[in-house]
Amino acid sequence: QGRYLLRPDRKGQVNETLVGVLARAQKQTGLSIIAVSVLSSHFHLLAFAENAKQLADFMRYANGNLSGEIGRLHDWRGPLWQRRYRGILVSDEEEEQIARLKYVLGAGVKELLVDRVFDWPGVHSARAILEDQPLQGWWFDRSREYAAKQRRERPGRYDYAEEETLVLDPLPCWQHLPPKEIKRRVRDIVREIEREGAEERRRKGQESLGAEAVMSQDPHYRPKDLDSSPAPMFHAFRKKVRREMWEAYAWVVAEYREAAERLRAGDRLV
Repeated sequence: QGRYLLRPDRKGQVNETLVGVLARAQKQTGLSIIAVSVLSSHFHLLAFAENAKQLADFMRYANGNLSGEIGRLHDWRGPLWQRRYRGILVSDEEEEQIARLKYVLGAGVKELLVDRVFDWPGVHSARAILEDQPLQGWWFDRSREYAAKQRRERPGRYDYAEEETLVLDPLPCWQHLPPKEIKRRVRDIVREIEREGAEERRRKGQESLGAEAVMSQDPHYRPKDLDSSPAPMFHAFRKKVRREMWEAYAWVVAEYREAAERLRAGDRLV
């Protein structure tokens, strides 16, 4: 519904909960995460999955637990997410991988919420990449907490919490580069994001909302209008590569349909 249930709060409880759940999901599934940014109503994750099941397992674990934990913080009953996640395949092209990284790092600035990347008060991977500040949060063991309450204890927020760290990996196309060079390239991307944000604010004649205003927003506020533009099936830099990805997808769909027909016909070994 576009509500601001993920918006950062001054106590940092939303941020630490988000990072804790994502980090625990990473530990459970082994997903390689490259960058993450959390806006008030959704989050972006750039990751390298070994296969579709690994990504699905990560998102099931992360979104399922976030639904419960964020609901606790904002007294939100029922599911947090309106629909399943959108998993968009990114091509192997270096240009497209860099473009996706720029998109994730630009969260907050490109929406004209803050002037600089480091100004965004929510979960963001820029400092972790550029300043080696680990993304740390808390995982709350609700089973142990429940057992304690059954013993008529009154546990505090962190009595049954475990600190978790979200590990970030470089882009696949940059894995051969030394860390210093990766930081230099990311720093250039951040400067470009901030320059484009300043140009957009001048063009529109408006100032950014600011971190304080973001944290002051009512998490239950429901915007009247939502961006309903369709998401692309793939991210590719060259038309030739995009066409190849579509052809591969069509092959998978054809194979699936054939297998489904054989299954319905009684072939249990399909």
